[in-house]
Amino acid sequence: MEEKTIVQQILKALDLHSDHIRRQMQDMEERLSTKIQETEDRLRAEMQDMENRLRAEMQDMEDRLRSEMRETEDRLRQEIQQSEKRLRQEMYDLEERADKRFERIETKIGCLRLEWSETQETVDFLARKTLQHEQKLRVWAEKS
Repeated sequence: MEEKTIVQQILKALDLHSDHIRRQMQDMEERLSTKIQETEDRLRAEMQDMENRLRAEMQDMEDRLRSEMRETEDRLRQEIQQSEKRLRQEMYDLEERADKRFERIETKIGCLRLEWSETQETVDFLARKTLQHEQKLRVWAEKS
């Protein structure tokens, strides 16, 4: 019987030891599971943080590019307006010069018309005088 008791005690000791090992393994599994979960949570948080930073950088870059585009657009509009203003001024100056030249031409034409009119009057006067002289010469020629 003593052998039986010894065997039972050994079996009981083995059961206790196996329970103890089972608890240790269960504790180890729980710790590993907790560590795995903590690592997963930390990695998810890091990924979310990285995603947020990248989104912020992308938004920042988009804002900078839009700002540069607006500045370029404004600068180009200003250059276009300056070019348009300069061209309008050049056209105005050209019109002014053309108007002055036309005025000088009109003045010259007016003078030429006056001279032509005076010349025509002189020609008419000389033609009448020549005709009168010719008539007098005919009258004298007929009398003689």
